[in-house]
Amino acid sequence: MTTPTAAEQEVWDRLWAAERLPRGRAQIAALEAGLRDADALGSAELRFGARIFLTSAYQQGGEPAKAFVPFAWCLAVHDRGEADPRWTHDLHWYFKFMAGSMATFPEVPLERTRGVLDDMERRYREAGYSMNPVHQYRAVLARHVGDRETAAEQYRLWSAAPRGQMSDCVGCEPSDKVAHLSWLGRYAEAAEVAEPVLGGEFSCVEQPQHILTELLLPYVHIGRYDDAVQAHRRAYRAMRHDPAQLQAIATHLAFCALTGNHARGLDLVERHLGWLETPPTPYAEQEFAAAAALNLRLVAESGHGDAPVRRAVGSTTVAALHDELAERALAVAARFDARNGTTEQGDRIRAVLAAEPLVEHLPLSGAAAPAPVPAPVQVYPDSPEELADLGEQEARLGRSPDAVWARFDEVCPDPAGTLRARRLTAAADAEVLGDPEAASRGFAHAAALFEEAGDAVGAEAARGKEILFSALAGDRPDADGELEDSAARLAAIGEPADHARALLRLALLRFARNDFEATAEVLDRAGDPVRATPELTGAWLERRGLVLANQGDLPGAIELVTDAAARYAEIGSPERAANARLLGVQFRAGLGDRETAFAETASIDPGTNREAWARLHQLRGHLANDLGRAEDAATAFRAAVGDFTALGADVDAAVTRVELAAAALDAGRPEEAAEAIEDAEAVLERARAGHELARGRYLLAKACQELGRLVQAVELFGASAEHFAAMENEAAAGQVTESRADLLDGLDRDAEAAEAFTAAAERFQAAGLPAEELRTRRRAALSWLWAGEPAQAEEALAVADAVTGEGPQFEWESALAAYDGARLLANLDRPAEALPRATAAAEALRAMEAEGPAVAADVLCGRLWRDLGKAAEAREVLTAALARLPEEASGQRADIEALLAELDG
Repeated sequence: MTTPTAAEQEVWDRLWAAERLPRGRAQIAALEAGLRDADALGSAELRFGARIFLTSAYQQGGEPAKAFVPFAWCLAVHDRGEADPRWTHDLHWYFKFMAGSMATFPEVPLERTRGVLDDMERRYREAGYSMNPVHQYRAVLARHVGDRETAAEQYRLWSAAPRGQMSDCVGCEPSDKVAHLSWLGRYAEAAEVAEPVLGGEFSCVEQPQHILTELLLPYVHIGRYDDAVQAHRRAYRAMRHDPAQLQAIATHLAFCALTGNHARGLDLVERHLGWLETPPTPYAEQEFAAAAALNLRLVAESGHGDAPVRRAVGSTTVAALHDELAERALAVAARFDARNGTTEQGDRIRAVLAAEPLVEHLPLSGAAAPAPVPAPVQVYPDSPEELADLGEQEARLGRSPDAVWARFDEVCPDPAGTLRARRLTAAADAEVLGDPEAASRGFAHAAALFEEAGDAVGAEAARGKEILFSALAGDRPDADGELEDSAARLAAIGEPADHARALLRLALLRFARNDFEATAEVLDRAGDPVRATPELTGAWLERRGLVLANQGDLPGAIELVTDAAARYAEIGSPERAANARLLGVQFRAGLGDRETAFAETASIDPGTNREAWARLHQLRGHLANDLGRAEDAATAFRAAVGDFTALGADVDAAVTRVELAAAALDAGRPEEAAEAIEDAEAVLERARAGHELARGRYLLAKACQELGRLVQAVELFGASAEHFAAMENEAAAGQVTESRADLLDGLDRDAEAAEAFTAAAERFQAAGLPAEELRTRRRAALSWLWAGEPAQAEEALAVADAVTGEGPQFEWESALAAYDGARLLANLDRPAEALPRATAAAEALRAMEAEGPAVAADVLCGRLWRDLGKAAEAREVLTAALARLPEEASGQRADIEALLAELDG
């Protein structure tokens, strides 16, 4: 091996730096640029090394077809005896890449693949390698064409051959064995083969996600459902951002379909559909298209064939996309079968497209809530009038009247007169939270029917509701006066309770407009009429308490809602009593007494009201968070997720999963945090919940970081920052971008770290946060230095020096900027310029009583004096620093003593 020239060494450095990049398009582009420069320089060793790097990058970066040419080039050079011997092992290893990839392209004749396997066997025998991988890849090819006899024999030989230097890793080899046994339907054996390696350590970047992916369907077939769920979660998380894993994603799609999770499967189809534009291989294209079509068929059969599906350009429907992808999968399979001379691929794809779930529904989420107290079995009357009375009473008591009105519809499917008006009022009541405009129209219709039936009180009450909810929807500028008039009419023609409800409607409108003085005035007028019923008295106390709370009188508000809860309890409404007590807990927390508030939540029982349970668990989780009790917070949020899921409130459940993820991270459970966000992501995307989606991806990035999935974490931090920036939340975008920069710095991707620190600084500048801006600019300067870009480092330092601000935090960052600037200049062999900065940093840090950092600056000053040939000055600074050191600072003490010894020597 010859010594490289300076130009050749520069290309070698770039190739090695590119080789350390995450696999994918960016790495491939960097290596291709290196190859062009290597060819231009003409160095045989450099040209060979560049192609060796590229062969691996193409294979693992999702472009395996491109690996064939550089591999053949290297093999030809090797056979001429002109190859760099450093890469002989790699060249032999890459034979497996070629043997495994060639069969996945129907344009490559089978005889060529068999020829590569024969050549691989010959070379392995000559080199003294075990035949273990040769038999492995012959078995893979036999499976592909459906040759069961050859596959069985090669599997036998493979299992009998000892492992050797060329054998796949301890995770990858069993993965292929699991695939073989699954192909034969020997699912229990497949799981047994994998068992010995699952608990071990993996050194391969492909593992354990690939062996867990292969185990998904075996686990389901043999009833190991919990293991299947955990395998899906863990493996999918590791590969969901890598387009090279399209074939493995297809297995996860098939798992979703076969376990009754085709709704989640639809989310995965939308997320990865764009990858089909440039599939890594035709085989991966076939597998993904077929598994996606299976999920889409099941979604369509559940009645949602017309549901929209998002794609990169435009959208389509579930049914239309199913037809498109099924046709695409069958077309690719036909190309393989024509090449192979068998029907194996077509038969298998047709079976996938027609498959039925193996289990009705396998829950993929661990979040569940304790069930609320079940309602007693209810025997309803047969009288429509009695049922209407009961339905209205249930609503007033805060319980769902749905079952009562369902019974009413059975008994009286075509009501007339006031009964029809009452039924329409109940239907409109059910709409008020989701669609107030529709509710308003329903109340108007009911008012007209009451009028026709001669029920003036009913008509006026329904008209009052129509006015209120059209005003809340934004369409009634004169609503306040109209509700005043309505209340006056009901006072004249109705009972006190009718008048009271009219006044409470007016109070609700004024409260919604944040006019608390006017709300209080109306409530004062309602003080006498509300005494008509305990239910109305409770409602009056509750609303009066809300007004006091908004006016700043929290103790008075607590007293009123506590009284309201007692009134509700008297009339047998635990649901409304629980709601009033929840308000009291919130008010108490507002006073700062979170400990008491948290304790009180344990005694609240909302009865059968699942929505109230959800709010209770949510509040308990937030209070536990405020108290620093991560485990209690996670337990409460987990329960709230279960409540919202049971209610069908998907968006509320997704938002709460984000809170659960934060609590799980604080509790040291990143796996649970990642699962929570993955369950929430698709729902938040559809709901366009930008803030929660951005925060969720930030938390998922943190979880991946703690789980060692660093490349994923880098990508997720970037995605989260873009989300926050799109919402013009520059402070949050800066924080997340700085987290990304920190991670890149830890990965020694210094140039990228410098760019990320700079981007964070610009976001902090836009947010008006000078201390944060200065911190990230000084760190950008150092990262440029470590990246070997001194000019850019100096430029970044100059920009940092120009940042201005005030306050203790800015002063701290200014001191650190002085210190880091001195370090930078010292590394550039400019001690005379570095010394004033280091001295200023030491003085500033000592003025802030930050003795440890001040001593570090003193030590830097000592080194700089030494470099300037001023031994006496260096000794003086270092001796003073040594005297200031606390006893426990043994590392710094040793450094200073070594420097002093050097000066004395």
